[in-house]
Amino acid sequence: MNRDEVLKDMITFAARAYKKKESEITEDTNLNDLGVASLQRVAMSASIEDEYDVSIPVARFGQFTSVGALVDYVMEEAE
Repeated sequence: MNRDEVLKDMITFAARAYKKKESEITEDTNLNDLGVASLQRVAMSASIEDEYDVSIPVARFGQFTSVGALVDYVMEEAE
């Protein structure tokens, strides 16, 4: 798995969870700007866990400053 693939997946997961177009989301997009509803975070967390077997507590999502920071975390945990 390379970083570009994980980033593409995170953008897809975020678009699905937050009901946004993938083209509206970049590596620099702040997850909190997309929305803070726990249901959205649960949906995205479930997608990540299904695809990468990396569990992210919903409360932890607020600590990621960007989609890119989430990508880095997933890559680190998936190793």
